[in-house]
Amino acid sequence: MQPVVCEKKQLVLLGMNFYGDPFDSRTGWDDENEIGHLWARFNKFLSSHRSKAIVEPPPFYEVHIYTDETDEKGKFEVFVGVEADLEHLKTLPAELCMKVLPETQYAIFTFHGEEITSDWEKTLQDWLTTSGYGSPYSYNFQYYDARFKGMDRIAESVLDVYVPVVKIA
Repeated sequence: MQPVVCEKKQLVLLGMNFYGDPFDSRTGWDDENEIGHLWARFNKFLSSHRSKAIVEPPPFYEVHIYTDETDEKGKFEVFVGVEADLEHLKTLPAELCMKVLPETQYAIFTFHGEEITSDWEKTLQDWLTTSGYGSPYSYNFQYYDARFKGMDRIAESVLDVYVPVVKIA
């Protein structure tokens, strides 16, 4: 799979997070693992709260932030959110966290249908080891827009995964 590499401006997101092993209770793409619970909590918040700080209609983001504990213990941070309207940050609800992703180049991998639930992390790592690119940051994010139809319609869905990259060769 050959990704598209492009420059992306700084991204300011508002949302909720989880730190730990999100697959401790359930593995894979499942609404009953910690990532599924996080999405449910965030969507419940969005359905009952309105804020000018939240850009609507949103594409949604799921950011995976890796630490030293990721390889050792399988723990990492998962942040789910939407873009922030910087003009209205003073109305930021206390329940939400903010993440600022730096301006950088990204390799954008596009997955279709059942590819979405495959081991695409391996696809990303394989590409990084052979592409002449490295990742300057220890995160990647999934971009959910109108092309993602939901887990119940995965065969019809499209998902982009953004990996920060820098040319090393």
